[in-house]
Amino acid sequence: MLDNPFLSEFAWVVNERPSEKDVQELKQHLRDYNVTHANSNDGYGIAIFLRDDQRQMVAGISGWLWGECLEIDYLWVQEAVRGQGVGKQLVIALEEAAVVRGCRQITLETFSFQAPEFYQKLGYNEFGVIDGFGNHFRKFYMPKRLQ
Repeated sequence: MLDNPFLSEFAWVVNERPSEKDVQELKQHLRDYNVTHANSNDGYGIAIFLRDDQRQMVAGISGWLWGECLEIDYLWVQEAVRGQGVGKQLVIALEEAAVVRGCRQITLETFSFQAPEFYQKLGYNEFGVIDGFGNHFRKFYMPKRLQ
């Protein structure tokens, strides 16, 4: 890595727990690069939150819309309300919001201990799988075409 004289001019810093600010800066640089090369500046985040009467989050889903595609980043439902259809309704609501905004497909990643079967029931297909997370978990890549 440091055999290149050009690279030796820079400080190499390994951060085991990088700051949110540094990670956001990295994401912004990559998004700027992508916008420049894809000739598209229409990317933005989208989220739906379910809150109780004290404004505490009970569930939520978020993603990134760009290039007629929605990438779901996070879906979380509080333990006390799981199994009541909240997650399903959040996914459906985000899919509908994506369609209204011109999306034609959705992608997501999920682990074997999370919810691959949940997403399959909602029409997401397994595209790729990586074994070996923690020696016994699997990571699934799942797209879905929209109408």
